[in-house]
Amino acid sequence: MVKAIQVVLAVLVIYVGWCVAQPFILKYKVTKAVDSIAQYATIHSEDESIKEFDNRLKQDLGGKVDTTRTMKDGTRGGLHIEKDDDTKQVQATFVYFDEMKIFGQKVKDFEFKIYKEAAQVDKMF
Repeated sequence: MVKAIQVVLAVLVIYVGWCVAQPFILKYKVTKAVDSIAQYATIHSEDESIKEFDNRLKQDLGGKVDTTRTMKDGTRGGLHIEKDDDTKQVQATFVYFDEMKIFGQKVKDFEFKIYKEAAQVDKMF
């Protein structure tokens, strides 16, 4: 009986730990995608870059990212790209929202703002 209780408690701790970690795992994946799209935007237009980013999010993350709201500071969700054509530098900002749920109940809302910069790199070889 004691072993069964220990197993149930262990499974419960693992489940809660997974629920707590999920928003941050997603943030890591989205950060990698924003970093790569910032580099992509150095040689492509802003519209092409945003379309490519949307495609990557749908393929890699399966639509788990919510960009439909506005942050408390007034920043609207989604990808914003600022490109300097003279220096070929790109500043990409992505705003999205996530929530932590345990047993189907929302515990906490998150507002994530990811900022990346990239510059066009010429081949050195």
